[in-house]
Amino acid sequence: MAVINMSKNQKVSMSKDDGSSIKKVFIGTNWDMNRYAGEADIDFDIHGFLTNGDRKCTYPTDLVNYNTFTPSAYPWLEFSGDNRTGDDGMGMMFNGKHFDEYFIVDTSKFPADKSEFNICLTIYRAVQRLQNFGMVSNARMTIADYDNPTGTSWEFDLSEDEKFENLNAVELGRLYKYGDGFKFQALGSGYVGGMTELFKNFGFDIDEGRD
Repeated sequence: MAVINMSKNQKVSMSKDDGSSIKKVFIGTNWDMNRYAGEADIDFDIHGFLTNGDRKCTYPTDLVNYNTFTPSAYPWLEFSGDNRTGDDGMGMMFNGKHFDEYFIVDTSKFPADKSEFNICLTIYRAVQRLQNFGMVSNARMTIADYDNPTGTSWEFDLSEDEKFENLNAVELGRLYKYGDGFKFQALGSGYVGGMTELFKNFGFDIDEGRD
């Protein structure tokens, strides 16, 4: 198995070693809560935004997260659901590693009227709870061929960015159509205003409220 470490803005083709397209793309996230992170659990959430490159989305059809997902509405996608604490009892094991939250994208069923799927990570009510990514360690995203877990995988280590520890929302990357297949681009674009600021970039005005 080859593991390729991705750098910010790097693009990789979602293709197998023989050059054929990967049908099911696994996109998983995992993290460890630091020992001295405080009493409150840190609730990471993965979100997916469907766009045509214009960053304009319609609620709820173009947003996939713990609040909107139902299997019947997204037949091209498998979603882990909400892991509120990073508990290993939730999520899934994939190629010997535990992933707290994940998407599995069936590219053969990807919506014909959309060109890309933006994957983002937030901390639930981070602003209200005074939480940021500095309270976790080993935060990373893994992209792989779901049908061939021992093949090539790509990892994007978020902690390598010195600014990461001050953020509480980040655009991890985007899966987008390219020719007859797909590519993935690592982004690592961060925000300090939590979900509210992130969602503004996709046309949503939200208020997380208070605990």
